[in-house]
Amino acid sequence: MMATAAALTQAQRAAVDHAGGPLLIVAGAGTGKTRVLVERYRRLRQEGVPAEQILLLTFTEKAAREVLDRVEQEDYLPAGERFVLTYHAFAQRFLQEEGWLCGIPKGFRIVSEVRKWELMRDVLLERRPPHLFHAQRPYERIGELLKLVERAKQELVSPAEFRVWAEASEALDDPVLAAQRQAALIYGEYQQRLLAEERLDFDDTIYFSVQLLTQEPSVAARQSRRFSHLMVDEFQDTNFAQSRLLELLAGTERNLCVVGDDDQSIYKFRGASVANLRRFRAVFPDAAVTRLEENYRSRGPILRAAGRLISEDPDRLEKRLIATRGEGRPVSVLTATNVTEEADAVAALVKTAIDEGRHHPNAIAILLRANAHLHNFARALQRQGVAYQVSGARGFYQQPEIKDCLAYLRAVDSPDDTVCLMRLLSLPRYAADSVQAGRWARQARDDGRRFFDLLQESNDDGARRLTEDLRRFNGLALRLGVDDLFYEVMEQTHYLDLERFLGPIERLQVSANVQKLAELIAAYCDEHPDHHLAAYLKHLDATEAAQADEEIAPLDETVNAVHLMTVHQAKGLEFGLVIIPHLVEGRFPASRRGEGLTLPNELLKEELPAAELHLAEERRLAYVALTRAREEIVCTLASRYEGIRDWRPSRFLTPIRGEGARELAASQLLAASGGVVEVARQVELPLNDAPPIAALSYTQVDTYLRCPQMYQYRFVFRLPTRPKPQMQFGRILHDALKDALGSIDRETPLTWAMVDSAYVSAWAKERFCAPEQAPSLQDLGRTYLRRAFDAGDLSKPLLLEQPFSLRVDGLRLTGRIDRVDRHPDGSYEVIDYKTGSAKRAAELQRDLQLGVYALAAREVFRFDPLSLSYYYLETSERVTVDKPQERLEEDRQTIVKVAEGIRAELFTAKPDRMKCSGCDFRQLCPSAAV
Repeated sequence: MMATAAALTQAQRAAVDHAGGPLLIVAGAGTGKTRVLVERYRRLRQEGVPAEQILLLTFTEKAAREVLDRVEQEDYLPAGERFVLTYHAFAQRFLQEEGWLCGIPKGFRIVSEVRKWELMRDVLLERRPPHLFHAQRPYERIGELLKLVERAKQELVSPAEFRVWAEASEALDDPVLAAQRQAALIYGEYQQRLLAEERLDFDDTIYFSVQLLTQEPSVAARQSRRFSHLMVDEFQDTNFAQSRLLELLAGTERNLCVVGDDDQSIYKFRGASVANLRRFRAVFPDAAVTRLEENYRSRGPILRAAGRLISEDPDRLEKRLIATRGEGRPVSVLTATNVTEEADAVAALVKTAIDEGRHHPNAIAILLRANAHLHNFARALQRQGVAYQVSGARGFYQQPEIKDCLAYLRAVDSPDDTVCLMRLLSLPRYAADSVQAGRWARQARDDGRRFFDLLQESNDDGARRLTEDLRRFNGLALRLGVDDLFYEVMEQTHYLDLERFLGPIERLQVSANVQKLAELIAAYCDEHPDHHLAAYLKHLDATEAAQADEEIAPLDETVNAVHLMTVHQAKGLEFGLVIIPHLVEGRFPASRRGEGLTLPNELLKEELPAAELHLAEERRLAYVALTRAREEIVCTLASRYEGIRDWRPSRFLTPIRGEGARELAASQLLAASGGVVEVARQVELPLNDAPPIAALSYTQVDTYLRCPQMYQYRFVFRLPTRPKPQMQFGRILHDALKDALGSIDRETPLTWAMVDSAYVSAWAKERFCAPEQAPSLQDLGRTYLRRAFDAGDLSKPLLLEQPFSLRVDGLRLTGRIDRVDRHPDGSYEVIDYKTGSAKRAAELQRDLQLGVYALAAREVFRFDPLSLSYYYLETSERVTVDKPQERLEEDRQTIVKVAEGIRAELFTAKPDRMKCSGCDFRQLCPSAAV
């Protein structure tokens, strides 16, 4: 008997001492499952099993490292190589050794997410399947297709099997089935291109391992002899392919021990299924089952709250966690009026907990449902002066230091990039006055000169130093790859002289992020033959289009700072105090999203149980968040988030509260803490004298409403913007319509040849910014025009491209109406052509552009009666909208408020993740949403 066996509970001892055959350990949260795995490993070693014959699989590299450390501390017997690995690390090694037997090249490498996106893009642009490709939005379904391919591999569906299904369903006339049939062909070609580059993705490693073990019995027999004992952690997180891999590795001896908890299955988005726990029982009906239910982590109130919540899932395996650490503080529920007050109250609560000595900063975690919600809490902790670290959050390319580094590279390649130059001028090395930088940019634009040349001639030392640096780096770029160039830029500019950063944690984070960028550039060079700077910047554009943002670089776990992370990131961790914000319907539980393109049901290997429903997964996610806490749980919610409606409290709050919860009010908490002081001040670039507003266009009004900071960059500083394919496509169609409709007269009725000629001429006049998209967009635009022509919608208008100047409370509002028709009954119709997707009339009632057109038509041209329509070229659909007088008054007041804001130089940014991602000034703007 082992020396430590007496310290094990009866259930733990049964799991450790179980001899041969399959074993299922149902281990609740905090019940010591890792200890059981380590002790079981040690028992096998003491019984003479070589370390090389024990395979222990986990899901994350972090978990593998932790288990390996524990194993090495406990097992003192001599050992060769220990196989404590992630699934993918094991499969990768296996294929490197044996994969040649099924055609896998020995030197294969794992493909990056961006390269996967690029390959799928190339397939789509070449094939242009009608149900999956739209010339105006050529990339919008790439994410869905990659997800479908990932799911197919997790279900062990080969391209050939998918294609057979597609051929068998040819006779069925259904657009969904048609899209799936086209996806089958895309899957096959994508996979061919991947293998041609000798690349595999992570799902491929499992897929081909299973294929090899299935098709080559001798290989399967050799592997089962090699590993006489298998152990698996977090088995509830396996997908079908991973489960099948384990079954094949277990061989005839079937010495397979799996540890799982269906209550903690939270990775459905990557194919995990609680059905695999049931599948294990079906495949191994003689498996022994041990339940671990004594919890060594959490206080009684926390476990009872978690138990009440998870017991609402009727399909879970029955288990009841028993608290061994006694009672503690009751669960707290904090209520706020809005999201900012909620974040500030959480930060005040955290500061109090630290100041009172109840918890060290690194023993506190704020666990969010989604990455996009981290930002408010980071800012609130800044205001309270509390050190924090963001773990696992996306937004790497939005970090200020990464924007700085990429601004250097972009400016070296393109010295005309005013946005990048202005960002660099703000760095301490150049320290140009921000107001003066804005004036230089405006002067360059007004004089028709390059901003770089103006800086070069300036008397400002910082401006001249920047141009000297960029000229020198441009010379280096001619002979160095981007990886070496990046190191030269960092070294010669002393960018990482960290004294300029505010504190030790910021210095660590900046240094870690810059180092990660260097690693990503090196990975790019490893994956692409062209190492020139221009090629890398094109790759960055693809990264942005793919929305393949990286995680912020992780910091050393010894950093004494509050943890800010998602619940998914917190899996496997524990903290003294856990705060779970946003417990409202629509945030936690999150609203269900459509799955988009899915695998045909006929190809799924098993039917998913009811427990896989969205709400059940959200409940398990909340359960995982609760069971991370050792001492205290605080749940928070606000009445208002986006929009004007009140948000309903989460349905999870009722069971969490129980009868003994402590209720807290954010307003009282903030009053007791003395309020908060804003320290995270936004950097802005105001001009000294506000220029008078002679006139505003609708575009200016719309831009200010979207983001005043964007307005300042575009219309005050007049910084250049990059052309966008969608905007150019719309302009080409408008020009073609103007020329074609303008050529109609009594003697010359409109023909298709006239329309097509105008369209060809419009393309010829435009230098298109995305040449690879031009052919498909040309075809699409011709389709739009032909459909409108055939429908008889291209008649002679009363007015065409009619400019107007409208007086709104002393302000002049200018614009242009696409066309005005006069109908036989004497009524007028304003028509605006749109190239986007159609919206419903109810949605368009608040549309400001239509309001501006209505005001102009009635007050400038005296058109009455009047109707307002958008004509959607994509579908030849005309959507007519009624704008009652009260709506027009609201629109008028909106325009007045915008003008007042511009006059007062109120250019405060309005960060929004979606809007910022498409903004031309996101590299420059310090407030761009992370």
